[in-house]
Amino acid sequence: MSGGERDLRKRVAALERRLGALLLVGTVEETRGAQVKVRFDDEGAAGGPFVSPFLAQAASAGKNGQGVSRYTRMGKGEPAIVMSPGGEIGAHSRVLPGGHVEDFPSPGSAEEHGEIITIGNATIAIKDGEIQLQVADTVFVVTAERIELKRGASSFVLTDAAVTLTAQQFRGVKA
Repeated sequence: MSGGERDLRKRVAALERRLGALLLVGTVEETRGAQVKVRFDDEGAAGGPFVSPFLAQAASAGKNGQGVSRYTRMGKGEPAIVMSPGGEIGAHSRVLPGGHVEDFPSPGSAEEHGEIITIGNATIAIKDGEIQLQVADTVFVVTAERIELKRGASSFVLTDAAVTLTAQQFRGVKA
């Protein structure tokens, strides 16, 4: 094999390696703020699974009212996709959520559910015409027609026409 052919084979192998590293699928191993370590179960250089260094999590970065800034903490074991534009894991890599799986199911399951954010027993649900906040069995719902607050058997409903209070006991407050 000539030197030119050997050089060409090395260059092709390096390009294939970099192409293979453009998008890698793994699971979140550890988080530190907006930095994430990702575990890859594929064979690394040492022949077994490997963990990335801390990488930046992809997020919206609006600034000074010119866009929306958004951050969502990723959880350990959550599927993740590492995008490395140059084919090398490093400073330019970004970690994206890998989607819902059986161990990490989606909090919503239909198009009409809109945006649903769940952290522990707290949920924020936003869909066309309605915003709902819920913590355990306390629910606050806002629509164009009404505002409703429920806690156990008690509720408060405000509409253009009336205020309705349902409770086993009511304590009024004097101004």
